[in-house]
Amino acid sequence: MFPSKSHPSDPGDLPGPVGITQTRSVVLVEDDADNRESITEALETDGFRVHSLATAHEALKLLEAPRCPGLILVDLWMPRMGGRELLAAIALRPDRDRFRIILISADHEAGALAARPRVVEVLRKPFALETLLDAVRRYA
Repeated sequence: MFPSKSHPSDPGDLPGPVGITQTRSVVLVEDDADNRESITEALETDGFRVHSLATAHEALKLLEAPRCPGLILVDLWMPRMGGRELLAAIALRPDRDRFRIILISADHEAGALAARPRVVEVLRKPFALETLLDAVRRYA
């Protein structure tokens, strides 16, 4: 869909003092490469730094970094560890209050997860990229 680009996922690459969450950075956890690239490109074009990850396990590692962005976009259905499991893992973290989560899913029942702690928005696939950008601007 779009040319493949390298998207650093190491928050150690972020500018600024240690321990400061970057306000224009987001974490994207999406297993589908085409969706991940499309969303990443749209967010980068809008001025966001994107930590683009293919698995929830990668996201859990990134969350350990003190400068990990507070806004996380999560695909609900992923192999091995899905979005629901990632939500549960975040809920157990002592620093969970610093995270806001936007769920993205084709599952028609995903809206029921909007009431979960830390979930600020649920976007149903397919969605317009502008809808996603509006949500990210609102919560980043």
